[in-house]
Amino acid sequence: MSNKQNYSDFEADVVVVGGTAAGCSAAIAAARGGMTVIVLEPTPTLGGVTTNGVHCFDTGSLQALSGIAEEFVDLVLRHYKQVGLVDPMLASRSDVFWEFHVAERIWRELLANHPNITVITGAVPVDVVVDRKRLREVHWEPASDSFGNPPGEPTQPNRVRGKVFIDASYEGDVAAWAGAPFDIGREARSAEEPHAGVIYTATHERRVDDQGFLPSTILPGSTGAMDDNIMAFTYRLSLRYLKDGSAGRMQARPSSYDPGKYAWNSAALSADGVPTFGPDVIPTVNGKMILNRRYEGNDLLQGTREFILSHPRERTAIRQNFFDHVLGFLHFIQTEGGMPQLVLAEDEYVENDHLPYILYVREGRRFRGQVKMTEANVNPYLAGPGPRPPRQPDSIAIGDWAIESRRCNDEPSSATKTYEGSMFMRALRAPYQVPYGCLTPQGVDNLLVTTTISASHVAFCALRVEALWTETGTAAGIAAGLSIGSGCKVSEVPVSDIQEEMLQRKCKLTYFSDVETGHPDFVAIQKLALKGFVPDDERYRFLPDLAATWGDLVEAAVLCFDIPISVTGFHFEGINPGHRSFRYVESLYDLASRAGVMLFPNMRHPVIDVPADHLRPELRTRWLELQVDAPVSSAQGEAFLDLLLQSLGHSSGHPSDSRSGSPENAPAPAPMLTRGALASLLVGAARA
Repeated sequence: MSNKQNYSDFEADVVVVGGTAAGCSAAIAAARGGMTVIVLEPTPTLGGVTTNGVHCFDTGSLQALSGIAEEFVDLVLRHYKQVGLVDPMLASRSDVFWEFHVAERIWRELLANHPNITVITGAVPVDVVVDRKRLREVHWEPASDSFGNPPGEPTQPNRVRGKVFIDASYEGDVAAWAGAPFDIGREARSAEEPHAGVIYTATHERRVDDQGFLPSTILPGSTGAMDDNIMAFTYRLSLRYLKDGSAGRMQARPSSYDPGKYAWNSAALSADGVPTFGPDVIPTVNGKMILNRRYEGNDLLQGTREFILSHPRERTAIRQNFFDHVLGFLHFIQTEGGMPQLVLAEDEYVENDHLPYILYVREGRRFRGQVKMTEANVNPYLAGPGPRPPRQPDSIAIGDWAIESRRCNDEPSSATKTYEGSMFMRALRAPYQVPYGCLTPQGVDNLLVTTTISASHVAFCALRVEALWTETGTAAGIAAGLSIGSGCKVSEVPVSDIQEEMLQRKCKLTYFSDVETGHPDFVAIQKLALKGFVPDDERYRFLPDLAATWGDLVEAAVLCFDIPISVTGFHFEGINPGHRSFRYVESLYDLASRAGVMLFPNMRHPVIDVPADHLRPELRTRWLELQVDAPVSSAQGEAFLDLLLQSLGHSSGHPSDSRSGSPENAPAPAPMLTRGALASLLVGAARA
C-alpha cells in the first residue's frame, strides 16, 4: 500500500470511495485479484466506524464471520495475546471487541500487504464525470480539517479515473452524482413488511414495561404510514472511568448547550469501584466504554436526512451540530450528572483531541439495484416456515443481526411514552443472505455499492452492520475484478463466478453454526447449500460429520444436479406425498426410468397387479422400498452416484454395473458416508 497526499491525476483499475471497513475489504479483495486500486478517504483514518465508535462487528455469532472479517478478528485476538491483555470481553462467544487505535492499525496492516493499493486520505469527493452510463472520473478536494470537511470555497479538483468504481461510503454521494436512483425514508406497512412505516414498539426492553406492555410488542399508534424519516445518528465517544475518583479532563460546554436535551441516571458502584451503567454505556476492552444512550443522550435525529442529501461542502455546519450535541451530553454527565470521573479515553484519537473522526451514519441512501431486499428476506417467518429467511441462490454475503432501528421521531408518544421508529426485534433474529443484485445500482454500468445497498428501511435495519459490510465489500472487490477481466457490465458478471472466488477465499455464503472455513468439506457444503440443500435445524447446523441418510442422498442429488421435479406415481413404500423425500425420490425414479437405468431395486417387476381402481392413485400399492432414515455407506453412495450419472447421460468414471445403487444390492455398508463427504462427492461429480 502506498499513501499519497499530493497529486492531481491518478488512474487505477478499481477506485474505492470510502475507507470504511467495506471499502478496505473491497480494496483488499480487488488487489488480491490482481487489480490496481485507489482508495479515497475524506478523513485521516481508515476502517470507518470500526475505528470510530463501533467496537465490534455487531454480529449475533462469530460463526457468521468469514473471509476478511475473520482475518481481522484473528489479528485482533493475536494482538491482545501478544500484549498479554486478559479481558472477559475478549472471551465473548457472540462477538469480538477491540480498541479503536488497535483496529485502525490492523486495517492499515491489511492494506499495506498489497503494493497495488494506493490510499489517499484527506480526499473529499466533490463531483463525478459520467459518459454513456459509465462513471469515468471522481473529482476530489483536500479536506480542510480532520473530520473530512472540504474547503468552504471550491478549489481546483484532483481527478481519479478508473474502470470500475465502488462506493463504499455511508452516504452514497458518488453513486448519487453518477445518476443511480435511490430511496431515503420509510416504506409503508405491507404484507411482506409488517414492521414498516410509523411504528411504536416495546422491543428494546426484556421486561414488562411500566404500563404493562409485554416485551416484543407493537404498541398503539403504529399507523404503518410511509414517511421521509431515517434513524438517528451520533458520534460514539471512547471513554474511561477513573476508578480513583479523581475528576479527569472536563469537557468544555458547547455554545449551543441545552441541559434540557439530556438525562442521566446515577450508576451504582460494583465491588471493584466501577459503576454499573446499564445500557447507557457499553463496556469494551481494556477498561474502556462508549456512550450508547438512545433517548435524551448522544443520539440526535435533527439533521440526519439533510446531512445525507447535502453536498459535502454543505455538511460542515450539520456535522458540527452532531458534535456539539454529543459533547454537550458528556459535559452534562460530568456536571449535572455528577460523574466527572467519566472522561475521554487518553489513548484514542490522540492527534484529534481524543475525539472520533467519523459520524456514525446509521442509514443513508439506499440505491435501487437489480434486486431489493425487504423485511421478508431477513424475517424468518414471513415467506416460509422458518427458522431461516428465504434462501438466496445468488448469495454473496451472510449476516446475523436483528432488525434494529434507533428512533425516527423526536417526540415520544403521549400514550405509551415510547419513541416512534425505535425497535430491536431480537425474537426475529435469524441468519440471512444478501444477493448480488443488491450491490449493482440501476443506471450505471461500472458502479457497485457496498453499504448503501438496495433494501427497504426495515431490511436495512438488519443489514446495517460492519460484519456484513466487510462481506459485501469483499464481493464488490471480486466482482469489479471479474467485470474488468471479461469486459462486461458489473450487473452481468456471472454470480457463480463471484461465489466460486469467494468460497476459494474462505467466505461463507450460507450460515451454518457448525461448519467453519477450515472444515475439509467447507466449499462443497457451501455449494450444496446454494443449490438448496439446507437441513431443517433450529440451531442452523449442517451436522457435517453425521452419517448421511438415504433421504439426504436423494434430496441432495436432485438439488446438486438440477434435476427437474417429476412425479408420475407413488412407488416407494412408506414415502407418502407429505414426506420430505417424496418429490426427490420420485423425481429420481422418473429420471432413471426414462433412461432405462436400474437406480433402485425392483424398478421392473415380471408381474404387476393393477390396482383395483386404476383411475385413482392407490397409496396402498407400492413396489419399491427405500429406508430414507437409514445411513449410507461410502460404497453405496458411490454406486448410487454411478447409476445416477448414467441416468443423466454422463460417464460415471467407474466400471458399468447393472445392479441398483440403493441398499438392497449395494456393496457392504462400511465405512459410513458423512454429510460433509456426501456434499464433496456430489459437488465433485457435478463439477466434473
